[in-house]
Parts: sequence; structure tokens; C-alpha cells
Amino acid sequence: MRATLLITACLLLTALPATAQTSGNPLQPRPGASTAATAAKPAATTETAKPKRPRSEAQLKNDNRLRACGAEWRANKPKLTAQGYNWIKFSGECRKRLAAQGQ
Repeated sequence: MRATLLITACLLLTALPATAQTSGNPLQPRPGASTAATAAKPAATTETAKPKRPRSEAQLKNDNRLRACGAEWRANKPKLTAQGYNWIKFSGECRKRLAAQGQ
């Protein structure tokens, strides 16, 4: 059974054209090949770009809490991991603690 599968696979590989047998990423374009997809991309202009909406006060507070918790995590990581914390668990508790303090 295995021998027939192996023979069939070999026959199929020899029947394929040489370009299909090359190893490589099939999603990457081959050198020298131009695709219609890359030529059809419109150029980004500043006239049509939508301006970014400023972040709200709550979003900015959350960003600052996350930065503070990240600095605290990096400073105490060996001690915290020994206590059984990981970043996900620590960040949730840290952000709750800082929010309760009004930061």
C-alpha cells in the first residue's frame, strides 16, 4: 500500500511543470513577475486621508495606567513570577488598583 502511494506521488511530481515544483512561498510574487494587484493599488494622498480622532480622557488615563503597570512589572518581574503572577494577571490587578487610586 505504501509503495503504491509513493510511486503515485513520484509520478505526480514528475508530471508537474518545473515552476510548480519549486519550493518557496506561493504567496510571494516571483522576481520579475508583475501582478495586477500591485499595479491596481491607489496611491495614498493626504487630501483623502481621514484625520485621526483625538483619544478621550478615559483612553488616555487607561494608557497611562498600562504604562505605569508595565514599568512596575519590568522592575519586579522576578519577584512577581515567583509569586505566581504572569503579565496578564498582574496587569489586570494593577490597572484596577491604579483606577481605584484615581490615577
